[in-house]
Amino acid sequence: MTELDMWLGLALNYKATDILMSEAHPPRLRIDGDVVAMNNASPLPMEGVVKDLISRLNPEQQAISNELLSNKMDVDCSFGHSSGARIRANIYRTVDGRAIALRVIPAKRLTAKEIGLPDSVMKMCNARSGLFIVTGPNGSGKTTTLTAMLDVINETRPVHIVTIEDPIEYILHNKRAWISQRELRTHIADFRSAVRSVVRENPNVIVLGEIRDPDSTRTALDLAETGHLVLATMHTRDSISTVERLIGQFDSAMQPQVRVMLSENLLGVLAQLLIPKKGGGLVASFEVMLSSSSVRNMIREQKLGQMASVLQTSQKRGMISMEESLKLLEKRGLINSAEEHIWRDF
Repeated sequence: MTELDMWLGLALNYKATDILMSEAHPPRLRIDGDVVAMNNASPLPMEGVVKDLISRLNPEQQAISNELLSNKMDVDCSFGHSSGARIRANIYRTVDGRAIALRVIPAKRLTAKEIGLPDSVMKMCNARSGLFIVTGPNGSGKTTTLTAMLDVINETRPVHIVTIEDPIEYILHNKRAWISQRELRTHIADFRSAVRSVVRENPNVIVLGEIRDPDSTRTALDLAETGHLVLATMHTRDSISTVERLIGQFDSAMQPQVRVMLSENLLGVLAQLLIPKKGGGLVASFEVMLSSSSVRNMIREQKLGQMASVLQTSQKRGMISMEESLKLLEKRGLINSAEEHIWRDF
């Protein structure tokens, strides 16, 4: 058994979500959100671990990864494990030398019901067009939520789903839907090439792994405007900051046009956090902002500050603020203190 196998087995045994390795320090596991040191652990021979990891990729991925490493660039990749889990890996360099961050993707993924996705979010799975964004900090379960939504679409709609991922985490299999999963650098050269060709692939539903810059934002809006359901993730703290970032990426001359496009095509934003549960484990807390006439007007008229009051007063329409969601979890006895997480995470 290699060092990598040993630590992957340990992570699965402890139900850890992540493994952190570096040349200078013993590996640690992330368990229930905390980075935990393991007794008697020692630093690993990272060159050997990196070679072992890369050997688990297919030949094309190996060639790409080795080229990136030779140019002192980071490597993002994923591979299957004998347990049925998938492992997402990032190989990078630090002042301490080579380092690896591994994310454990369980073999049995959670369903929308198990995650606790609100009914208002599940209705998005029936949308024919528009942009829906799942956001939250790193490690908050965005990809798991997006995949659960895709599972619902896959089981209920005879559509073509095209995903553009970096890297692929969950493997999806055709049910009622036809699914085409594409990984950057493995199946297509880059994001720009992928989105340029995606419309010619005849999709109904398009998944953009992450909206990161003006180009990907404009692409998502254009695709939504041309009659596609676009699902994407972002790294923002809540629904209001998500809208602010989408608009703020553009210069002042472009912002009025982006505001109009966003007001017409945004279906909603789901912001989520993973909170330590009483007795161990994690539970998701959700903020839901849905498109409504008032929300659309606020986007067009640059009145985003008023959205907080809409979240507070539109629960019957399926909206909820993060603060209220946390309070509900506390009331149900699932977490210790809503106030603690509001201040810690926001």
